[in-house]
Amino acid sequence: MKLFDRVSAGLDTIGKRANRALDEGKLRVDLARVRRRMDGAARALGYLTYRQAKGEAASPSEVETLTRRIAEAEAEVARVEASLAQLAGAKGVSEPPAGTP
Repeated sequence: MKLFDRVSAGLDTIGKRANRALDEGKLRVDLARVRRRMDGAARALGYLTYRQAKGEAASPSEVETLTRRIAEAEAEVARVEASLAQLAGAKGVSEPPAGTP
């Protein structure tokens, strides 16, 4: 029965690692998506500023909207990065050292 318990514990550890890897992958995809959205808003704000510098009129609401999108994206980036850090911190805590029976 001892062999069965060790195999069962090993499979459980592998399952936890696989789930953690999937969670980390999902968070990294989310992070890339949010950063792309933030970059797009920053780029649009830059073009808007360029057009204003050339003398074209821009509505204050457009500037406000783009600024708000960037701020929201920054907050979401911080949240996702905190989740990634928490997941990375949990990696070493819940897993037994390799080779432990």
